[in-house]
Amino acid sequence: MDLRQIRYFLTVSEELNITRSAEKLHLSQPPLSRALMELEEELGCTLFIRGKRHLTLTAEGLAFKRRGEQLLTLVDMTKTEISEMQNGINGTLYIGHVDSNGPTLVAEWIESFKKLYPNVTYNLWCGNVDDLTDRLKAGLIDLAITMTPTNSDLLDGFKVFSENWVAIIPANTPLGKSKKQCITLEELIDNDLIISSRRSREDEIRSWFKNLKKEPHFVVKTAHSSNAAKLVSRNLGIALFPASVAKNISSGSNVTIKKILPTINVDYLLSWDNERHPNALATKFISHIKEIYAINN
Repeated sequence: MDLRQIRYFLTVSEELNITRSAEKLHLSQPPLSRALMELEEELGCTLFIRGKRHLTLTAEGLAFKRRGEQLLTLVDMTKTEISEMQNGINGTLYIGHVDSNGPTLVAEWIESFKKLYPNVTYNLWCGNVDDLTDRLKAGLIDLAITMTPTNSDLLDGFKVFSENWVAIIPANTPLGKSKKQCITLEELIDNDLIISSRRSREDEIRSWFKNLKKEPHFVVKTAHSSNAAKLVSRNLGIALFPASVAKNISSGSNVTIKKILPTINVDYLLSWDNERHPNALATKFISHIKEIYAINN
């Protein structure tokens, strides 16, 4: 198996048509078909179900597509690292981030870093903390903006931001119509709740209600907070998310946002794999962020 075969396979897996794939790769169809058959023989499985007009990925094909994309990402990152060693600070920085306030933080950081190192490019990936941790450990991203709770046995990092939790409430309900700017845990406990699908986050939120001797009812768990307002606007429950989620909610969303009492905070961290020393570009970026927040090494 070589990188050429993997690139061929990924192109075909996107197009699902040999003719279009061959045109895109500037090949004739026979060598492309032969390369795919050789790949299947080497792997000992069928990657595509071949129909009259198009192809369909098998379960093995879907798995190989995921791994193939990761392999090519690692190749690109390796090229970047070697380039940095030879030519100084340039290349591509691979950064993952949670949604909530992650996009705002990473945009601010890139803006300031770009002024110092204009030749650097960036590859961004959004996911929850569990996903980001997996990608850091696999070497698929250099750095990540994570949120507490994080696994300190797997990651190193430092705090860069903190904010409070809020409740996103349907505007047409009694709690939504109330003029009070805050809402208590006692007022929340008997409502259907919408939360992050991250397991450790669920455990954390469940612990908030421990002293009330009642179990919260989680009606929807979602990987992305961008879904929260849409779910709440349809009266599917009250969403519990960090305050920055409110920045992405339009004024016509038919929801009300209230701070939760007692105040509960969540911290954001710049994190990296504790078993892998960051490359030259990532190290420079870390130093830059520490300067922004006046963090001593």
